[in-house]
Amino acid sequence: MRRVMTYVTVWGGATALAILLVWFGARPVLHNAVFGEPPAARPLVGGRQPVNPPPVTASPPSDSSTVATPSRTPSPTPRDRTYAIHGGKVVLSVTATAARLVSATPSPGYEMRTWHGEGWLRVDFTKGFQSSSLFATWNGHAPDVRVVG
Repeated sequence: MRRVMTYVTVWGGATALAILLVWFGARPVLHNAVFGEPPAARPLVGGRQPVNPPPVTASPPSDSSTVATPSRTPSPTPRDRTYAIHGGKVVLSVTATAARLVSATPSPGYEMRTWHGEGWLRVDFTKGFQSSSLFATWNGHAPDVRVVG
């Protein structure tokens, strides 16, 4: 009986180790296959250092995909709009034809990454396996801002 329990314990430990290795090894590969690997983050947007306003606490959105609405707090300039999303705060300078990232401040414990291209920008806040993103697009239309996560 003791020999059987030893084999069962060794088998259980090896199985648990294999599951952990597969989970932590395959999860990033599957995530990149589904969502695509983002390009390397660029710390500066528009050639100026982001402004770091004090962090704000934000409640998570009620559903997984919502349209972001700017907060009604006073903004630094009339065109600047502040978006408080789960994981941080994003300030965009929005005109009728484009949007520009002014600052992106992560909440405590979150990391921030930004990407941008011709007619779009993206800001991600991540903490472990949690993430939320702000997308701004203006390719041939007025700027549209959406929050996911």
